[in-house]
Amino acid sequence: MNRIRANQIAKKALQTRLQYLGAKPSAPICPFNLAEAMGFDVRFVKIASFEGMYLADDFVVLIGAERPEGRKNFTCAHEIGHHVLGHGTVIDEIIESGSDKEIEREADFFGGMLLMPESLIRRIAKDLQIDFLNPDPNKLYIASRYIGASFTALVTHLYFNLKLIDYATYQSIRKSDVSAIKRRLSGEKINGDVFVIGNWWRDKAINLCVGDLIISQDKCEIEGNAIVLIDGEKESQKIVATEPGFSKIVTPDGWSAYIRVCRKDYVGMNQYRFEEDVE
Repeated sequence: MNRIRANQIAKKALQTRLQYLGAKPSAPICPFNLAEAMGFDVRFVKIASFEGMYLADDFVVLIGAERPEGRKNFTCAHEIGHHVLGHGTVIDEIIESGSDKEIEREADFFGGMLLMPESLIRRIAKDLQIDFLNPDPNKLYIASRYIGASFTALVTHLYFNLKLIDYATYQSIRKSDVSAIKRRLSGEKINGDVFVIGNWWRDKAINLCVGDLIISQDKCEIEGNAIVLIDGEKESQKIVATEPGFSKIVTPDGWSAYIRVCRKDYVGMNQYRFEEDVE
C-alpha cells in the first residue's frame, strides 16, 4: 500500500469515528457500538476457523464467537473497513500469518486506525508513562485493554503503522508472554483478561467477560451484581466479573466507570450481549 492510499484510508477511519459516534481521535471507541450506529446488524456466531464476515447486501457483520475479545474488536473494525472502503461481501477466516490480499491489508490498516488513532495512543502513553524507546510490556498490555485491541495488534500497530517503536523493540516486545504479564499484574494465573484501571480510564465503559479481573488502583465502591470485590485489603483492589449484566465502580475522589459483563464466547445479537436473561 503506498503512502497516498494509506493517508486516504486513515482519513476515512477518523471521519467514520466522528460521523457516527462523534469521537475525537484521542478518544477510544467500541467498534460494535460504531457498527450499530452505522446501521449494521452485528451477530456473534460459532463457526470453526471463522474470524468474521461482512455481508454487503444484507448490511450484516458476523463475528467469530470463540475468538479472544481483543481479536473480536479488531475483526469488527476490520469488517467496517471492508464496508467503508467499498470491498463488497468478504469472508475472513483465521489466518495467523496475515493475508497477502490487498483488500485485507487495507481493511487491517483501516481497523488499526479506527481503533488506535495516533492521538489516542499518545494520550494513553502519557497517562501510563509509556516510553516508546523502551516500552514496558506490562503497560502496553494495560493500554491494549483500555483501547480494546489485543496486545499483539497494539504492538504491531505501533511499529508498522505509526512508526512509534523501532524494529528491534517490536521484535522484542512481540515475543512477550501475555500469560506471564497477566500473572504479574494480578498475582495469579488467569484464563481471562486483566483490566488495570484508574482515573485515567475515561470516555468508555469497561467491557468484560465472566471470569475477567479488574485491578483498581484506588479503593472503590461497587454498584450492581455483575462484579464482586474479592480482595479489598491491599492498597489496590481486585474485582472479578461473575455474571452477565451491568455494574458501576465509584471511587471516593469522584471518578467512576460503568461495567458491562457478557458471557464468555457469547453467541447471539450484539444488542443483547450484556443482558442478564440471554438464552
